[in-house]
Amino acid sequence: MQKQTPPGPKGNFLTGSLQAFAADPPQFLVRTAYEYGDISFFRLAHYPVYFLSHPDYVREVLVSKGSSFEKGDLDRRILGKFLGNGLLTSEGSFHKRQRRLAQPAFHHKRIQAYADVMVHYAEDMLAGWQSGQTRQIDDEMMRLTMFIVSKTLFDADVSEAAETAGQAIHDLQTVSNADYRRAFLIPDWIPTRNNRKRHQAIAGLDGVIERIIAERRGTDEDKGDLLSMLMLAQDEDGSKMTDQQLRDEVVTLFSAGHETTANVMTWLWYLLSQHPEIEAKLHEELDRVLAGRAPTLADLQALPYALMIIKETMRLYPPAWILNGRTAVKDVEIGGYLIAKGSRVFISPYAMHRLPQYFPKPEQFDPGRWRPEREATLPKYAYIPFGGGSRVCIGNSFALMEAHLLLATIAQKYRLSLLPGQKIVPAALITMSPEFGLKMRVERREVTEQRKVETAVPHLVPA
Repeated sequence: MQKQTPPGPKGNFLTGSLQAFAADPPQFLVRTAYEYGDISFFRLAHYPVYFLSHPDYVREVLVSKGSSFEKGDLDRRILGKFLGNGLLTSEGSFHKRQRRLAQPAFHHKRIQAYADVMVHYAEDMLAGWQSGQTRQIDDEMMRLTMFIVSKTLFDADVSEAAETAGQAIHDLQTVSNADYRRAFLIPDWIPTRNNRKRHQAIAGLDGVIERIIAERRGTDEDKGDLLSMLMLAQDEDGSKMTDQQLRDEVVTLFSAGHETTANVMTWLWYLLSQHPEIEAKLHEELDRVLAGRAPTLADLQALPYALMIIKETMRLYPPAWILNGRTAVKDVEIGGYLIAKGSRVFISPYAMHRLPQYFPKPEQFDPGRWRPEREATLPKYAYIPFGGGSRVCIGNSFALMEAHLLLATIAQKYRLSLLPGQKIVPAALITMSPEFGLKMRVERREVTEQRKVETAVPHLVPA
């Protein structure tokens, strides 16, 4: 027998829990999971919300009962204003078709070919650093990952447009976040400050994307990258992707493909600066394996601790702190409760990753959680930095390889220390970044001579 509505915060008569949610969405969800358990209910103005914080229930929504849910109309109405009908916002058969067209560009054999490009751009960035300098690390990571995704997926150089594109994406996140926290949407034609900022940002971003597409159209060359795949793809009837469809997919993959990894790397440098013992262990691994040379794809399997650091960073600061809300397209039962058609379902990696029953001492930065024997005990869908099911992040392997190579390249050459007096506060926009940025002092480091000797002289194994 189905139970009544799950327990949850009551809120007030008119807006429900909207005010408490808007004040600090991630912490509101963490508190709700702690206080009300695996499934809870609250209201955001006129939207009823079921919040799931149990791996089995998450799996049901994303996988086994996934056909009973779709992307919410609110997400399409907000994110669609600048992403159009791309992979992040599209639904149904159209989404499946577009994902099928893009998927080959992220095949493991293809992304392996991107490794040298990733290292090259990281070393190019470091060539502009000087020991003792203060660098705005969040901006540095954003530019770096933007250059990488532009070159690998679209074979484009956006160095001259990096500032324009970066500011546009930040502004679009900010105004979209304001829309999410409001009880109603303001029509685009009303000249509010946010609407004006949105229109200006879309124009700036479109200018960058249109140039990338136009340059490729001018050559008619098949470069085997994502852009060529999208431009040459045909439906069964022989029709190709329209200019609008192409624009929407390129904007989506350009925006999401660099911004998420940049945020992970930014938080990673912050966390390492606060945990010198973990940083020292990382340096030992890098010096022993690389001995001062640039990392290659083949080196990654010998750098397990670096990967553990990345996984733990994504636990505390997942690329998307909340998965875009799902809406029930029919009545469906989850956890013994009836979720009525039209209700929204929230799943938050940020909250899931802070549940002590799965992650003891959840606020503690502990890469050791990701030793194989400990990771094997973790329930599936307790750790979901890339989502799951049919809408799992298409670039998850790309992003992990990129973060692994960037960490190895940068950390063996520089130590990054936090400039004192900064206020480090997460800003929960579409993704999560430090609200006031991250200024760090960069100090050149050298490979320990003893480790150079150990690496250069192989151990003799008796026959």
